[in-house]
Amino acid sequence: MESRCACCAVTDAETDAATTGAKTENLEMPSFEPRDVGSAEQLMLSRMPAGHMITTHTSLALLEGQVDVERLKKALSWAILRHPMMRATAREPTVLGKDTGPFFHGGQDGRWRWEPTGLGKEELTERGLMVEDVSGDFDSKCKEHFEQSLDKTTFDFENGPLWKLRLLRQPGFRGPRGGRSALLFSFVHSIDDQKSANILLHDLLSHMEAAEKGDPIEDPKPAALPASLEDVFLQDELDVQKLAGYALSQASAGAVPFMKVPSALRSAERNVRKNFGLNPAQPVAQERNMTVPTAAAEGNAKLLMAEAVSSESDFWSESRKNVVTFRSLPAQHLSQLRQLCRENNVTMSMAVAAAALLATSDISNDDMDFAYEAYRMLLGVDMRRFAPGGDWTRGTMAYASGALDFTLRLLPKSGQAYAAEHENASIRSRIGGVPFWDLARAADLAVREWAEKGYAAESTRLFDIGIRLLRMDNIIRETANDPSTLGRAYSVTVSNAGIYSQGPDNGSYGSLRLDKIFFGISTAISGSLMSASCLTVNGDLLITAHSAAPVVNRSDMEIFADSMIRSLSIAAMETAPKASMGTPPVENPIDPRGGLPWYYLLETPKGTLQCPKYEDVRSPTLPAFNVDKYVGVWYELAFHDITQCNGCGCTRFNMTRHGNIIEDMFTVTCPWPWKKGVDGPWLPGYNANGNRRMNMWTCNMTMYYKPAEPGVMLETGFGQEFDNMVLEIWSDPEITAETGYEYTRAIQFQCLGSEQDGITFTGINFLSRIPIVKSSMLQEMFNRARALGLEPYGSNDMHVVEHAGCRYPQSTDETWMGERPEWPFPVFAGDFGAQI
Repeated sequence: MESRCACCAVTDAETDAATTGAKTENLEMPSFEPRDVGSAEQLMLSRMPAGHMITTHTSLALLEGQVDVERLKKALSWAILRHPMMRATAREPTVLGKDTGPFFHGGQDGRWRWEPTGLGKEELTERGLMVEDVSGDFDSKCKEHFEQSLDKTTFDFENGPLWKLRLLRQPGFRGPRGGRSALLFSFVHSIDDQKSANILLHDLLSHMEAAEKGDPIEDPKPAALPASLEDVFLQDELDVQKLAGYALSQASAGAVPFMKVPSALRSAERNVRKNFGLNPAQPVAQERNMTVPTAAAEGNAKLLMAEAVSSESDFWSESRKNVVTFRSLPAQHLSQLRQLCRENNVTMSMAVAAAALLATSDISNDDMDFAYEAYRMLLGVDMRRFAPGGDWTRGTMAYASGALDFTLRLLPKSGQAYAAEHENASIRSRIGGVPFWDLARAADLAVREWAEKGYAAESTRLFDIGIRLLRMDNIIRETANDPSTLGRAYSVTVSNAGIYSQGPDNGSYGSLRLDKIFFGISTAISGSLMSASCLTVNGDLLITAHSAAPVVNRSDMEIFADSMIRSLSIAAMETAPKASMGTPPVENPIDPRGGLPWYYLLETPKGTLQCPKYEDVRSPTLPAFNVDKYVGVWYELAFHDITQCNGCGCTRFNMTRHGNIIEDMFTVTCPWPWKKGVDGPWLPGYNANGNRRMNMWTCNMTMYYKPAEPGVMLETGFGQEFDNMVLEIWSDPEITAETGYEYTRAIQFQCLGSEQDGITFTGINFLSRIPIVKSSMLQEMFNRARALGLEPYGSNDMHVVEHAGCRYPQSTDETWMGERPEWPFPVFAGDFGAQI
């Protein structure tokens, strides 16, 4: 049988097996033309003061059968001759410009250079290969070494090798081949990516298979040292406008508060929001202060921050540890999921990205976070696909990785909600639920726009400029101890290396069988809050979930990994689409306002959506509606309504029924807040009590109760007529005990539009009988609104109403407050008349 070595075709089937590999052993070490290290490669050479790498790439291949050490050594010698990066060294520049401070390059530095090692292949093999026989729990030992590889691996830059390989073996009866083996690779990330690691693994396994069978092996053909990303992508002249566009998009994305660290590390209290009227965004986790131990910043760090993480704390960058866990999605589920990806016109990577986002939301937020949070994803990209001339690496090892990022907005614990809706269909309405495929399509849109705008080149260019102007290694080391980020630059990183396609479908290499491959890069010093590295082997999707402890503990790591597999499994079973009332804009999870400012007085983009019928959005568990239990005083907790000013607060409804007519008198304070020194004053003048003048407004809304449609009331106001639909009602015992109302919280929905014009207005109201509720209750209402199908109609673009420090009128009756107009009008009478 012929060998399957991709890079070593069989030449002479009659060659004596005794001479197999002999020619390789006698070959001289080939040289290669040295070149400057590229900027992306340069960053991956960064080390901590103690000498270990900031970023190590680790790849673990699990095998059935026992690896023969001598065959492995010969295979390594062959690979060293074949791949120049296996015998490369990184030479530090001898000419250094004078820096302007610790974070800026002050002159034209000499560049690091790739140069051939002076060592022979046998010495490189002896230096790089370690062999360990395992007697205990094999899987645990592999995981232990995997984490140690990520933590503090050191390499000899001057002499090489810039890789290490640990062979773990365990004899036994497990599997048809007897025993188990593992090949654990550690790489300086500058010399490879996961596709390179797959190529190297296949070369080694194929060589050992040929040697085992006595098949002749062709001498390796030394490859040329691959060009750097910058040499490949920056051949065209600088397009200032295109570069500026990309830079501005990055700056804009970075300015949006997004999840960097778990809310468990934040205080329960939120910071006072300044200029609330000019900051209409929902409350986010970042408004809560971090609680990690800190100390006064020292040395260069003082230029970047007043306080740094305490060096005595486990959160100190040098004390943090990489933690990993492994999961797999069976081939059957993966096949079903791949088919649904095709039907939804997205790639498999986008489905994985959606699952990773849901999983990140499961472990990021606590019950104090209730509104939509932004999650910034870093998506790994194989740059070979985007190179002007195609794959320039020619099948040899190279750093050919890139990345793009985008931000999606989700509710906390969305992965858990997705699973709950799958277990209990009555939780969601006919059109509602966690929008897994909408998230995947939004991610796909972000990737397509990045590619179509030519940002593969511009991202490379901007990175190159940054490396040339900034001491990025110093910046990374210092910001790793920023107490506000703990070195986290993104919410989640996803790297999907596709399918291991180098070898046979069943993974068989003679007496060895490739079972699984797991991989990841170090994140303890700097990286994302969570990371998921994925590869399909033998039909199974294999996921390595990794992060940094104690930023994320092992328990949350397991929750994250389980959530990813669970979400992918559920998505694979979603064969029947939800009932549809049209399609929202694909970018809705990215920006529900479609780029429009918050003060824009037209309804936000709704795509081809039509107003739903009551039965489409009504809660399946809504109790029989009793209008008399519904009337009375309600406080608005949050709203989506382009007719209401985001700078207002203290909103209260007072519904009074007269037959089938319900008078809804509501009052609102504008601008908000009214407390001096908190956010103003916006308007001049305060009365003796310190309250603003002319800040209470009232409006008269009339509703007509429809006995034939319980839960639906025809409402008139602002010159319009529309159905006000009650979609959900809660009966909270503690609020009932305080207020006497049986109906204690509610969600209202209004929608105006036509088939020709589409939707022209939507209104969503979260109501409560008390003005301030627990955060967990608000979180429940946001989740419920999504489950009922309101997300594309505006529940992901809600304004949370402030009620802290509010004063409400004693009565909204006309005899007290004076005549109430249909349009908002300042209050001149009643207990607020004295303010005028």
